[in-house]
Amino acid sequence: MEWDYDVIIVGGGGAGLAAALMAHQQGARCMVIEADGRLGGATAQSGGVFYACGTSVQRAAGIADDTPDDLYDYLMTLNRWKLRPDLIRYYADHCGPALEWLIELGSEFPKEWLVKSGVDSVARGHSSQGAGSGIADALINAAGAKGIDTALGTRVEALLFEDGRVVGVRALGTELRAPVVVVTTGGFGNNPEMLQRLYPSSWHEGWTWAVHKDVPFVQGDGITLAEQVGAGVVGHDTGLVLPTSGFSRSLEAFLPPWIIAVNKEGRRFMSELSPYSVCGYLLNEQTERRAWAIFDEKALVEASTNTKYLDPYNAGISIPTWEEPTLRAQVKTGRVKVADSLQALAAQVGIDGLALEETVARYNADCDAGGDFQFFKQAPAYFPIRQGPYYAVEIRSAIIGLTAAGLDIDKQARVLDVHQRPIPGLYAAGEVLGCFHGERYGGGGLSIGNAVVFGRLAGIEAGRAALALRAQDEVVA
Repeated sequence: MEWDYDVIIVGGGGAGLAAALMAHQQGARCMVIEADGRLGGATAQSGGVFYACGTSVQRAAGIADDTPDDLYDYLMTLNRWKLRPDLIRYYADHCGPALEWLIELGSEFPKEWLVKSGVDSVARGHSSQGAGSGIADALINAAGAKGIDTALGTRVEALLFEDGRVVGVRALGTELRAPVVVVTTGGFGNNPEMLQRLYPSSWHEGWTWAVHKDVPFVQGDGITLAEQVGAGVVGHDTGLVLPTSGFSRSLEAFLPPWIIAVNKEGRRFMSELSPYSVCGYLLNEQTERRAWAIFDEKALVEASTNTKYLDPYNAGISIPTWEEPTLRAQVKTGRVKVADSLQALAAQVGIDGLALEETVARYNADCDAGGDFQFFKQAPAYFPIRQGPYYAVEIRSAIIGLTAAGLDIDKQARVLDVHQRPIPGLYAAGEVLGCFHGERYGGGGLSIGNAVVFGRLAGIEAGRAALALRAQDEVVA
């Protein structure tokens, strides 16, 4: 059979570029097809954190004993052993080498920027110089140097499926044939219909939007394409949601340290400085899946100017949404509620006023004693709530940080059908997968880690499979 390429990669983000580079390394002729007008995808727009263990960066920072076993145990325990052990084991063993590969390609991960990005006890969040672009640009430049063909502004319409296998793609009315196709189209955060079908707990009417809003084709195309040839979808209703005030579509992954968050029952339910990898889940578990940030006039005036909390991962986030001018403007719109007493404030927002008074009294006592002895929030300064007027801001977990429902793969990155059988000629990697993250996101950088680690795996396996088929064709000829 005549093939245009050995491997076609659908999606030119971190996973797709990693797959292309590794398939090319196997000797395969590759084409990357990207719907957007530029390469890099969600990886380029991300904070640029890579979650890994046993790295040279960790050793340079004095962390010499973080092993794949440790990372495996952490991820499995966090998700109550509901994850795929084979895939988590693969990730644990290969995330370190994948990070070193990125460093060889030109990405920089300063040891001073190494952070604890989850709820684990070891710093595994490797923050890239240049945020997501620092990783994406290294991959893009490497692909360019290898002469890998790319087609930008080209949205794949369908997979070609003949005699029980995928044999290429159709895009812009043109068919391109290849014995192997790798789907790396990312998640579906910009697709409201798919969000409501596959990630319903994330949907808040009028509130929900994705951090990848500037990457227009994060639409779940890979899931749709693969479903059309019989692929199964797994990981229903999983992903990562982040808290938001709903003021604007500005990233608010971290709540300000000077508020307390209370639920409808008037109770605190978490440290307001909980990592973003758990904060949204905790918020979504509250009655009506919402809560309120409570603070007073003194905190509004004296604390809201400190925005250092916005960027703990050195990602360049510098858009404050909780500073005084914004909050005062939102009072006028009614989005921020204000009252002269806590009871009156509680009545406005529909929460238990007596419980709120008790919660605030306990918090104030802790602040006076120099800490937070209920949830152990490590704030730079504590602001008791006792000087009216008092304010309440509704917060919801409505920013989509990650969608984790999607395609199922085996240990060779082959896409599985609804009966768990590999679909010949079809591979997948990255956020399009629904078999990796589970119900709790492990920590900042695990999404990019998934893209690069499994993108590399898919590229290796796809390249080998394509070359084997090419050899068979040559023998027959």
